[in-house]
Amino acid sequence: MAGPHFDISAAVVRQLGDELVSDEVTAIVELVKNAYDADADYAHVVVNTVDPPPGAESKFPGAVGYITIDDDGMGMDQTDIERGWLMISLSGKRVMKAAGLTTPKGRTPLGDKGLGRLSTQKLGQNLELYTRKDGHPDTLHVAFAWNAFTDDKSLSEVPVSIETAGKQSRKKGTVLAISGLRNADVWRGTGVEKLIADLSQIISPFVEARPFLVTLRIDGRPIDLGQVSARVRGAAVGKFVVDYADCQLDLAGKFRLVKLRGNQDIDSFEQLLARDNGKAFFDYLRGRKSAVEFKYSEDPNYFIEFKYRVPLSALGNIETMPGAAGSPVIIADPGPFHAEIDEFLLRGDEVGAKLGGLANITEVKEIVQLHAGIKVFRDGFAIKPYGLNGEDWLRLSAQQTSATSYYGLRPQNVIGFVSISEAANGNLKEKTDREGFVSNPYSQNFRRLMIHAAETIGSFYEWTRRNFNTYKADLPNRSKPFEGSRKAIMDAEGVARRLATYSQAAKSLEASTTAAQKKITTVTAGIQQTPILSSAAERQLAELLNEANQALEASQALFNELSRYAAEAKELADIVAGLSPRLDVLTDQLRDFSELAGLGLLAEALSHEVQNQTDRLMQKASSAVARARKTVPQNLDLLVLGQEVTSAASALRRQIGHLSPSLRYQRDKIETFKISKLVEEIAEHFRDRWADKNIRTETQSDSVDFSVKTNRGRLTQVVDNILLNSEYWLKQTQSRDREFKPKLIISYASPRLRIWDNAGGVDPAVEDALFEPFITLKPKEEGRGLGLFISAQILESLGCTISLLSERNAHNRRYIFELDLSGIVDGE
Repeated sequence: MAGPHFDISAAVVRQLGDELVSDEVTAIVELVKNAYDADADYAHVVVNTVDPPPGAESKFPGAVGYITIDDDGMGMDQTDIERGWLMISLSGKRVMKAAGLTTPKGRTPLGDKGLGRLSTQKLGQNLELYTRKDGHPDTLHVAFAWNAFTDDKSLSEVPVSIETAGKQSRKKGTVLAISGLRNADVWRGTGVEKLIADLSQIISPFVEARPFLVTLRIDGRPIDLGQVSARVRGAAVGKFVVDYADCQLDLAGKFRLVKLRGNQDIDSFEQLLARDNGKAFFDYLRGRKSAVEFKYSEDPNYFIEFKYRVPLSALGNIETMPGAAGSPVIIADPGPFHAEIDEFLLRGDEVGAKLGGLANITEVKEIVQLHAGIKVFRDGFAIKPYGLNGEDWLRLSAQQTSATSYYGLRPQNVIGFVSISEAANGNLKEKTDREGFVSNPYSQNFRRLMIHAAETIGSFYEWTRRNFNTYKADLPNRSKPFEGSRKAIMDAEGVARRLATYSQAAKSLEASTTAAQKKITTVTAGIQQTPILSSAAERQLAELLNEANQALEASQALFNELSRYAAEAKELADIVAGLSPRLDVLTDQLRDFSELAGLGLLAEALSHEVQNQTDRLMQKASSAVARARKTVPQNLDLLVLGQEVTSAASALRRQIGHLSPSLRYQRDKIETFKISKLVEEIAEHFRDRWADKNIRTETQSDSVDFSVKTNRGRLTQVVDNILLNSEYWLKQTQSRDREFKPKLIISYASPRLRIWDNAGGVDPAVEDALFEPFITLKPKEEGRGLGLFISAQILESLGCTISLLSERNAHNRRYIFELDLSGIVDGE
């Protein structure tokens, strides 16, 4: 007699299957994945909502409605069925994956939980399986009903039928038949349209990310699963490719000139850009610094091509894994992947439609609306919810509403995919319910890489747009410099006066011309009236005089026209006199508008600095409060003051959005002080801030002191920005290496101040554009790439500069920041 043992109620299996699968689409996809794992070339899905299941041998001839999934995979024999398929949660696929094995076609199985067949109960009440293993003579017929999984019997008591089927034409493969549809309405009416749309997104519509063929037929109607054809993709305004391998991200892209049209009218766009396909603008761009390497596109249909490379280790906030005992932590590498992103203009881009060989933009709109989003496909099957039904996992909508990425990628205007595989990306594990990746360092780094790629595209778009705005503004200066409204008015008045002078000369010439004409007419008439008495020379003279008379008549007409112009010139002078004050007002308004145009960037810069300076203020208040509490008796006044300072600093952060940029640098207090004193004050502040971070500050012993004459707060602001940058990257390095001892070094000798740290240095991806706005390798929530830009602007206003020296560290990266303070060195 068998001893005590666990058993399980059959009803538990039904409950498990119901919880594992959220909807009909997920259930279908899980079954199609089984066909893929069986090395099938295809999976044909047929849905019939009214008829009984096909085949005379069906065990459920009275069931209404069925779904069949037919594949040409390896099939199963009786041993495979009894020891594998009927054993819940026993998965040979899991064993294969653990051992690094693949199918005969080289596929790494997608399933590994042994639960895929449980998803069939979401679809129907009964399950039948017709399967023939490759090389075997018989087709086996397996059947059971889900309503047999009841509370009153154990799992082993559920009846299952296994028989040899009649003669079948297939040589191998499996047909899964699910009958007695639980929710037939899902496959009819309006509900089916959403279901088809969802299914067409789950099964990759991109040929490049689809490993085998999937077809669908519902009630006799073949369903187009909406493949994204090369023709539609050819209509894209921007095309981008991401490749990640060996811990390095490569991004390449190109976009058409029409991307820059924005809201300006077509004529203006044609005049500025389209007439030379943007060549003049590109020549202008070459003189600007960018975080990406770009060139004029070799494809005549596109404007700019660019490429960008950055190692995963250079990005801020990446995840690591513990190394072996005594070893540094290792970066969590999500494994190689490939991504393609196409961006579309959904209105006014008939040129794009023609590039794709389409009649108009309508077909493009329909496909983009159906497949909008950037989806993640593992071996051809989408991983929910990434990019499905508007899910914005790459935060493109945040870019769209950001001042720095107005021209960035928009979630409703892009289609694309990220292609991963079970073999290469095994650490990107899906949740049991198939609703996204398990959150672990690998999946977080995967997301970090893709978000950085999308942000880089948006940043380059925005960089191009900002330079296009300055290009348009500088265009008149490049043709003929405009020296101001007053100069233009004076020039116009001068022209009017000269025209009036010409009028007086014209009247004088007109009188002389009239007298000359009378004399010529008299002489000519005398010669012509007595030709016999005239000599040959006189007759020749008469011809010349006649021609001269005609010329004088033409001159007379010109004088008359000049007189009319002179009259108009007088009117013009009056108009110019009235225009002068108006143009002055317009110039002032234009200056105000220029200041307003820079308000967005200034507001971001101000916000950035308020965060830094209030942080510094709150740090000092916190230290003061801590000291006050240690005094005996406690210094209550100082305690209250510290709390008020903290409260005020917090309120200042909240109110920053309401501040106006009314302060000017020249209003700041100017004082003379030693650079060593400034360095010591700043170092003391950061020593308090870094007390629990083990970051040391050190001043080089060979430093030579000198005095500067400037606003102390402004210079402090610059140095703070550099030190805060160092703090971030030192902490990043510290998180990856337990043995790392972070250190920051300062050196000075007139007129220079140098600052560097012992972290990795500046990545080559950004070293040439480091002082441009919005250039950063930090996540957007950690930094906007404004600190060094602001520092450069402040120093420029003081007559000083900041640079990244060409000297390189052990990592072959530039790392020393040098402030040239020549403009503020005190010469006394």
